[in-house]
Amino acid sequence: MPTGRHSSLPFGTVRFPREYAFLIKKMNDFRKIPTEKELLALLRQGRLLLPPLTITEVRPLGAGKRNGKDFERDAVAEVRWGKRRYRFAVECRSLATPKALTAAIAEARRRANPPRLYPLVLVPYLSPERVAALEGEQLSGLDACGNGVLIVPGELLIFRTGAPNQFPRSDRIGNVYRRTSSLVARVFLLVPEFNSLGDAAQETTRRGGKVTMATVSKVCSTMDNDLVLDRQRSKGTKNRRLRLIQPDKLLDLLTENYVPPALSGTVTGKYSKSPDELRKALVAWKEKTGERAVLTGAGSVDPYAVMAREPVQPFYCSDVPGVVQWLGDDFKETTRFANVTFLETRDDFVYFDTRPGLAASPIQTYLELSTGDKRDRETAEQVRRLILAPLQRKPDAGSTDGPAANQPA
Repeated sequence: MPTGRHSSLPFGTVRFPREYAFLIKKMNDFRKIPTEKELLALLRQGRLLLPPLTITEVRPLGAGKRNGKDFERDAVAEVRWGKRRYRFAVECRSLATPKALTAAIAEARRRANPPRLYPLVLVPYLSPERVAALEGEQLSGLDACGNGVLIVPGELLIFRTGAPNQFPRSDRIGNVYRRTSSLVARVFLLVPEFNSLGDAAQETTRRGGKVTMATVSKVCSTMDNDLVLDRQRSKGTKNRRLRLIQPDKLLDLLTENYVPPALSGTVTGKYSKSPDELRKALVAWKEKTGERAVLTGAGSVDPYAVMAREPVQPFYCSDVPGVVQWLGDDFKETTRFANVTFLETRDDFVYFDTRPGLAASPIQTYLELSTGDKRDRETAEQVRRLILAPLQRKPDAGSTDGPAANQPA
């Protein structure tokens, strides 16, 4: 449910109770993201309000071009509360990604001139975190969903959050931090700089990922918008140099969006030989058949952290009946004294960046542990430190010195 609050002011108090609804008239159930021109039109029509304030005038400052496209340049909005009037320099963006919002904030500040003209950004959607961030910056912002904050330092603060995002694509261009698309994001935690999209795609493929150039381009664009990646055009070339700038934020985004692989079968049993011999047999099966096998992330802790070993080795594999047949009489399906479990999945992301001994990637290990129980989450912190530590230094672009001091098998 939307919530609001007010602040104590030198000349009075703004009452903004919880049940005070936004005076946003129904906007014909917008399904597509409103353009900057449409956002300004809604503002002029008085459909984006924070009661008890009213907007008395919205005056556009002319037209211009942004990224080669025509747009209606920012406006000046006059807001009234009782006998008091305040003027705001409005800067619009049709996307509400961190990068777009940061650019809008900078532009609004540049055009503002307090106390004659205060800065305000206008976007399709502001999350509670972004409204709070604007308040911390002492800068006003409104969205087309019913959220916002209006600030006149030392005089006025009206704050509203909780209205749902009617334009989810305005906040993020698809979910690139999940499943196969996430492999492109993951590769930057292994190699933080590339000279081009092609180099990033090549490294993703080298580590076992299957992605198209279109996917690589989309993921990098979204990471750029999320202020995770910096893209700069190299001198004398059309290529864009790619550099990871917030590895901890990227790892958090991967964690928030992680979903386990889809399993199509499970077999548990006892293998009569040693764990090393089992892994050698599975490597031979992979090479012979082209199928895939890897320890689960939770089963791959040993190379990356200290944690008590489970008696049963869990493996993902792409063909459970095939691997059982390959192992022959050395494997017996049973739950009594079992020491191995095979989980059948064809989801590519679990096999990405497989390490020697069929250990999963440290990133897959971290993601699985971070969604586990308390002991798993505590162990995940050890793996997190291992992943992030090498990213404190600056390797050459295209370097293949990944974390955990070794390379994919």
